[in-house]
Amino acid sequence: MTGVLTTDPAARSAASWSATLASLKSRGVPDDDPRVIAAREGLAYHRVHRAVTAESGHLSAVGVDRLVAQLRQGFSA
Repeated sequence: MTGVLTTDPAARSAASWSATLASLKSRGVPDDDPRVIAAREGLAYHRVHRAVTAESGHLSAVGVDRLVAQLRQGFSA
């Protein structure tokens, strides 16, 4: 998935991104529409943020480095 999100995904809550996605999809907006992609990217950010927050105190430095590398590898802008 190529990124089109130009704003900080944390600037909106997960609920806001979810409502946006639901509204777009209820109107039949296709998956490749930049607004749908942005909403999904915003939701993905919040899912990862929640997981990192929950587990951050339990990760070793090596684990953190590995996760950062995986995130960087998965990002293609």
